[in-house]
Amino acid sequence: MIDSIKNKFKDVKILCVGDVILDSYVHGDVERISPEAPIPILKTIKENFVLGGAGNVARNICSGGGSCHLISVVGDDINYRILKKLSKVEKRLTVNFLIEKNSMTTKKQRYISGQQQILRVDSEKNIKIKNSLKKKILDCFTNKLKDSDLVILSDYNKGLLSRDLVGRIIKLSKKHKKIIIVDPKKESFDHYTGATILTPNLKELLVASKRLKMTDLDEKDKIEEISKKLIKSFKLKCLITTKSSKGMTISQINKPSVSLPSNALEVFDVSGAGDTVVSYLGLCLATKMNIVDSAKVANKAAGIAVSKFGTASVNYDEVVNNSQVTKKLCTANQAKFKINQIKTRSKIGFTNGCFDIIHSGHVKYLSKSRENCDYLILALNSDSSVKKIKGKNRPIINEEERVFILSKFSFVDLIIVFDELTPIKLIKYLKPDILFKGQDYELKDVVGYTEIKKWGGEVKLIDLEVGKSTSSIIERIKNES
Repeated sequence: MIDSIKNKFKDVKILCVGDVILDSYVHGDVERISPEAPIPILKTIKENFVLGGAGNVARNICSGGGSCHLISVVGDDINYRILKKLSKVEKRLTVNFLIEKNSMTTKKQRYISGQQQILRVDSEKNIKIKNSLKKKILDCFTNKLKDSDLVILSDYNKGLLSRDLVGRIIKLSKKHKKIIIVDPKKESFDHYTGATILTPNLKELLVASKRLKMTDLDEKDKIEEISKKLIKSFKLKCLITTKSSKGMTISQINKPSVSLPSNALEVFDVSGAGDTVVSYLGLCLATKMNIVDSAKVANKAAGIAVSKFGTASVNYDEVVNNSQVTKKLCTANQAKFKINQIKTRSKIGFTNGCFDIIHSGHVKYLSKSRENCDYLILALNSDSSVKKIKGKNRPIINEEERVFILSKFSFVDLIIVFDELTPIKLIKYLKPDILFKGQDYELKDVVGYTEIKKWGGEVKLIDLEVGKSTSSIIERIKNES
């Protein structure tokens, strides 16, 4: 199903209106506690900026292979100028950033030590939609509507999507027979009356129904009951309730609700998962796929999003790889190209090894490594390299088979086969953010330890499963034969 729609996504044009946010990630090290107060001192190393809010919706649409036009309101400030530069990086994204001089561009600044967020600082001022600004938004919207396949409203409750503006957008969209998907944040869904699909999370659904918790019935039945009442009340076609690590529930009138389990292998960070859902839902529905099948694809994409650190987009190939493994083997140059595409918004991890006779220790090591980065590159010793290190009788499993097995793991993103004794050339060329190695190494003995510090990277040692190694397995087989 997913493979068959790849070529269709490239023709999809989505019009998105909503609150754009500048997401900032300040990375650093905490080495001591402040003498002034019982708080950690963060020594900053670097700051990364990412399109957030409605910008993340747009980014996911483009990563999925579609095109998006984003309309939002910003302040006349440095944060807007950063957003403008970020938007130009996305090749299939166009924008109308309307400047409101008395407002400010929303910024969420997160301070990170290792993979732990220690503080978030929000800078924002809710927009007051004047008639002149409303007219500009509607003019931009009308100009793009006819050429768009679908409309998404990304409401982060910053004042842009007022009741009157949303009402007019929905009326115009329905006039041109466009599907309208809303990611809601308002306490009452009456703001979105007449929309096609709403995608609240469970908390938002309960608030909208004026219920504080799930009681009386089991969760599935409760969600179905609440959703169908809200669908009737606000003239919707469908409600898709996202439930974090528990997947999602699709509710429609005159049809039984469908519950989808989460596709996430690990829930690392739920930031922006809702953005990913509406993006892929929109892409699929624009290709005339039905609601349930569209939700299944969106659910797969969300499962990938929550396994990443921070506000992260999900590209089409990742969604395919989540259900059907495709070849991950690449050259160093191909890996470098990929890194340059994603480095501004992703933490790149790198590890290496022979991985001969792959066992549970290998799997746990790679999985733990991927938990600590957004994208994991595995440098695999070639057969000739393994022979130089392990002797003429190794490897037991040839490199083609090793690549095939390793490519089946969702937590390995790219595989590069190298012939040298060490991957130092690759490390210097690719410049990853983190080098991973097992706890049986001393930090100073890890290949690349000195070099990675030059570009602000780090080495992280991963706990190993005791007694698990290819050599011990081979020795046991010899003894038992």
